[in-house]
Amino acid sequence: MNKIINWMGGWPKDGLVSAADWEERLAHAAERFRQQGISGSAGPEESDDLKTVLARGLLRGKAEGRIGRLKLTPGADAALSLLAERSWRPGDVVLVERLTSRSALQTFRKAGLRVEAVQGDGAGVDPDALKKAISRHRPRVLYAAPACTDPEGAVWPEDLVRSVTAVCRETGVLMLRDDRHEMLAYHGDAGEAGIRLASVPEGVLSIGQLPPGLVAELRFGWLAGEEETLKRWYPAARGGEEVPAEPGVTPLERQALADLIRDQPLEPLVDMLRVQCGERMRRVTALLGQQRMRGLGWRNPDGGIHLWLKLPEGLDGEALLRGAWIRGLMFQPGAPFYAAQPEGNTLRLTFAFSDERQLKTGVSRLLEAIGDFVGRSTDFG
Repeated sequence: MNKIINWMGGWPKDGLVSAADWEERLAHAAERFRQQGISGSAGPEESDDLKTVLARGLLRGKAEGRIGRLKLTPGADAALSLLAERSWRPGDVVLVERLTSRSALQTFRKAGLRVEAVQGDGAGVDPDALKKAISRHRPRVLYAAPACTDPEGAVWPEDLVRSVTAVCRETGVLMLRDDRHEMLAYHGDAGEAGIRLASVPEGVLSIGQLPPGLVAELRFGWLAGEEETLKRWYPAARGGEEVPAEPGVTPLERQALADLIRDQPLEPLVDMLRVQCGERMRRVTALLGQQRMRGLGWRNPDGGIHLWLKLPEGLDGEALLRGAWIRGLMFQPGAPFYAAQPEGNTLRLTFAFSDERQLKTGVSRLLEAIGDFVGRSTDFG
């Protein structure tokens, strides 16, 4: 079999800050802790040092300089799981877009939550449909990713974000924004610099993380919001039992990351990664477009690391995966990304960590696998 090209997702092994560099920083932090008599796996739950660095720098758009607006987590998925464990009970209703994050749906269902889809037009939730859904289902939370959706990579219009936020505030429903890809919004221009992070108003919580491919082997995320909102939805006790404020983020990792940011601010690296993702997205869509395969379509994403494809009618993503795997390509079939009425002729490609050779080979294998099913061959060099 050919060497597998994995476009299913996951975490890249290396990053712009290399694995060797990160390991060296962890070692330096461990030595400092040893000299001070501090354990690298124990210590104060709150890391004011790292939070201060983040609140005044990379996350100033979220924290507004206040460390009380941040809770640190080992990644965005962990933040979502922690909220589900601490804030909601089995049977509670969470509203989502019909097409939404597969991992979020899995988290909600594992927690025993009832997931209900809200009507939208592919560019966000319809505010009128949201009002009707809230009246009908009495939900605890609306989960959405207006800064960059998964799997489509769409960015909601700003006026729609304001309207949906207002509906949630008026009805007392938490708006939970999954902003994990917000730093990777393309802005429509590969050369346009600058990280744009939306503020987090009252009644809203934002989940985020350092983008994959930034710091090798580090999964680091956060919850951000007004302090009162955090206290309400992220309690310090569960059933009368005290729980860690920031589980899974060790003092050693926090110290090493704080030192890294002081020595090497992350904003230029994030900007570099964003431009790289945008260039690779354009390259993948150009390669797909060269074949002009009937029935194959996509919407160019506004950001992120994924490309969402619509397959020729009658071709199922699960079946195609089996055929593509034989040729040496893996991806995510699309049906599990739907909260309701799944469409099987869809799939998600996570292309952002592939070099030029892998992009060309991966697209070639995909088109050849599709050709096997639709009765035509493709020859892609």
